[in-house]
Amino acid sequence: MIDRFEFLSPYAPLFYSDKTYFVISGGRGGGKSTNCAAYFVMKLMGQSYFRGVIARFTQRSLTNSIYRDIVDIITQWKLAPYIEIKNDEIRNRLNDNLIITHAFKMTDSTQTAKGKGIANPTHLLIDEAQEVPSEEEYVKLIDSFRTKGVERKILIVFNPTTKSSWLFKRWFLPDESPNPKWESTHEFIHTDYRDNVHNLDPEKVKEWQLAAVTDPEYFSHHILGRWKDIGEGQVFKNWGWSDFTPNPESEVLYGLDFGFASDPTALIRLHKRGKTIWVEEVLYDRGLTTEDLSRRMEMAGIPKSASIWADSADPRSIETLRRLGWRNVTGATKGPDSIRSGIDKIQTFQVFANPRSENLKEEFYNYSYRSGTDKPIDAYNHLMDSLRYAMEGIQDGPKYATIAKSRRPIETF
Repeated sequence: MIDRFEFLSPYAPLFYSDKTYFVISGGRGGGKSTNCAAYFVMKLMGQSYFRGVIARFTQRSLTNSIYRDIVDIITQWKLAPYIEIKNDEIRNRLNDNLIITHAFKMTDSTQTAKGKGIANPTHLLIDEAQEVPSEEEYVKLIDSFRTKGVERKILIVFNPTTKSSWLFKRWFLPDESPNPKWESTHEFIHTDYRDNVHNLDPEKVKEWQLAAVTDPEYFSHHILGRWKDIGEGQVFKNWGWSDFTPNPESEVLYGLDFGFASDPTALIRLHKRGKTIWVEEVLYDRGLTTEDLSRRMEMAGIPKSASIWADSADPRSIETLRRLGWRNVTGATKGPDSIRSGIDKIQTFQVFANPRSENLKEEFYNYSYRSGTDKPIDAYNHLMDSLRYAMEGIQDGPKYATIAKSRRPIETF
């Protein structure tokens, strides 16, 4: 038997947490494969009932998966006399605990793999989850993994790719912190070489550290395991998403972009204090009449005296809202430079966004400049336009080139 194996401390939740899902990512040399393989071997050799499944997207890639690390650990720990390895099965001869492999697809084509079944599985490890092409494929697999009355854990192991990946959009906020909507059922583990340095070749560590200076982008993505931005054309990049705590003394403004059938009506709330703003979506829905919108705003707790800056291209809706009691609805400026000026104004502030604002998050990812220009695309911009309108209520910052004809002063009480 091996004298000693020490798990890296970030993997402690595998042993004490009662959560089902473990989202495990890392950079080069972070030890995620070794620690996950060692965990599976410990469960295999334990006294408790264990049925483990190792899954990868294609059958062909399984031989290069964590399955190979498990076989190596069995040899290193001198466990071979107690283990039977046959094709895709690893069985504990003493108690029939079992590990098998499973492929989403038999080959790289579209043929679905039925795979070899395993009765009453307890643990699922999805290796190289970045190979899974869609969230739908992932959900189909985990939906079939529902044994009752046993310990049940699902490990999703991957190398971070780009922020356009379904993995990122499902589990992370734009600033790369875990999405809090999963906190009751998911543990998040991330390691890089710094967590595992005592197990690594010192010369290799020096090489990686040098890369931090010579090739910082490579160092960040490959060595530290950071996510790559979607592209250089993304309009906004540095918003904070994990700490949404508006200052209680902040000024509150609203921005409103009208829609109906193909485009949604989008309403955003903006808190402003000094050079910091906090933004969150309040409404994002299609098919709303102006009367419907008024009722939804009341249901959202917005006071009738609120300062609301709306799309001045729809003066009839603005006037209807005023007649319904929303006295401080103001038409936002439209002009040749209004979009560019509004974006520039937002960029002068530190921005924090509510992580539960799912549509705002989608627009944040996809709102980008047209190739080779400084003009943003006319898409993914409903809440972004609302934010620009709300920013007009902030007195500091660049002025627009055109004055709205329908502007009316905000009343005070």
